[in-house]
Amino acid sequence: MKHLTSMAIALLACTAQAAPLQWDACPWGQTASGACTGAPALLTWQQALQAASQANAALHQGQADWRVPNRTELESTVDLAAPGAGAYWSSTSYHPAPTRAWTVDFGDGASSPANKTALLALRLVRGGDAYQLPGPFTTPALPLPSQPGQPGQPQPTAQATVSGGGGTCSFSSARFISAATLPAPPAQVQLAADPFEFVLDGCTPGSTVQITITYPQPLPAGAQYWKHGPRPGQAAGWYAYSRATAGGNTVVLTLTDGALGDDDLDATNGRIVDAGAPAMAGGPAAIPTLSQWGMLLLSGLMVVPGLRLRRKI
Repeated sequence: MKHLTSMAIALLACTAQAAPLQWDACPWGQTASGACTGAPALLTWQQALQAASQANAALHQGQADWRVPNRTELESTVDLAAPGAGAYWSSTSYHPAPTRAWTVDFGDGASSPANKTALLALRLVRGGDAYQLPGPFTTPALPLPSQPGQPGQPQPTAQATVSGGGGTCSFSSARFISAATLPAPPAQVQLAADPFEFVLDGCTPGSTVQITITYPQPLPAGAQYWKHGPRPGQAAGWYAYSRATAGGNTVVLTLTDGALGDDDLDATNGRIVDAGAPAMAGGPAAIPTLSQWGMLLLSGLMVVPGLRLRRKI
């Protein structure tokens, strides 16, 4: 999600102010004794994440909140005079290929993705990263693009709530988008409400969460939840998501970090990315835009020609 609406930006503003960044004195594996001595440890991406956990368990430099910096932090805070040159790991996965992650070269400041099995250096950091702090667990009232509202009346809105995933698993962005923003679903599928697009951050890697979406009106009976995103070994597309229930005016999604349904398919980063909508499947008969009264009227019109035909016989 490269572009954030003002509402999504407001969500991010709900998090606490970030503390200043504090970098480890030396690359991981070196010893600080006036100057950094020894050779930096060369680690895979997964080993870098484990090194941060080891540092916290050992109260490295008296602190227990060390972590692998994200790509933005590395790019914006590279100190070319700092000890240690070469490529360093960030915690940020490369979205087009989750088996890769972003790295930053402390020699020239350039960033590029690398396979997570590559052996690179690590520079731990603490503070600064706002997504480590709990964000909103319930979104504000979010506007629905398909329901602009009537003059003098408030625009209909919908909300979502997350539960599970650890104490800091919360929304870093969330919005309802126009159906035209995504590729058209299969011909037999008709969306029944505006798609919901969101990102959860700060979740326990590999954890399971529940998202409850509450719409202003009841959904059509028999509605299913359809997602748009990648599946293992497949390009992004629409598919029916079985770990969801729809009833009344709510949808409840069960999502696991890194499993089918998490669009970045990465079980190690504690981030869940999603986009989808309730829909009716089964061909042209599934037309959620028609009201119940409209359906009754349509049924009545279909009966009339039959009555006329019987009279002629």
